This record gives sequence, C-alpha cells and structure tokens, in this order.
Amino acid sequence: MVADWNQRDDRQVPLNFWEKPVMQQLLDQWSHPAFSSIEGFSELLEATGMVKGEVITADWSKETLPSWIDSIWQGIARPQGLVKFGVSGFIKSLREVPTLLLMRLAFGNGLCRFGMFRAERV
Repeated sequence: MVADWNQRDDRQVPLNFWEKPVMQQLLDQWSHPAFSSIEGFSELLEATGMVKGEVITADWSKETLPSWIDSIWQGIARPQGLVKFGVSGFIKSLREVPTLLLMRLAFGNGLCRFGMFRAERV
C-alpha cells in the first residue's frame, strides 16, 4: 500500500494557463519533484516487473481535502507548536499557510489528486 500526491493525468487533459504556474509554485515551495498522475505512477509500478497482477488504485482526494485547512487551523488552535520553535519556527510556519491554501485549491478542483496504490509483490 502506497499513498502519494499526484496531479491530474496531463496526457489526457494538459495543464492550462493557470494550472502550470500553480503546479510550479507547489513544487518550488516544498522542493518537491514533479508529481506523477495516478495513472502514470500505476503504470510505472507495473513496469518494474515486481508486481503480481495489476496495481489497484483509488483517488482519496475528497476524503483528504479537509486536512489542508485543518493543518492551518491546528496552528491556531494549538499554538504551542508554533511558539516552541521561537521566532524562526513561527515565521517558517506562517510561510507555509499560502502553500497549504494553494494545495487546497489544487486538490479541490482536481488539478492534484491523492492517490492510493495497492499491489502484491512478486
């Protein structure tokens, strides 16, 4: 079982004029490599030859969508985590808020997807 942040399969529907900069901003903010699609990652897993049968996938975007706003809310409701690391930690935490909101936007409109993958190893 593997969970992964993914983007919409741009082989089927290419990223439009506003989606490209949103994806780039998300990748830049968290120093993240490019997101694969659920379909593409599934194909890569199957291509390893280490999977018995097919890779079963699911999109859990709807189920995980509330977590983006909740992550921000937890910093407000329980600020001891922000205070614990001093001014530097507080500034770093505040800096994450716009990115979390951008993730919420991307997952909420289908640009990003939360992929679940299940396979049996050979």
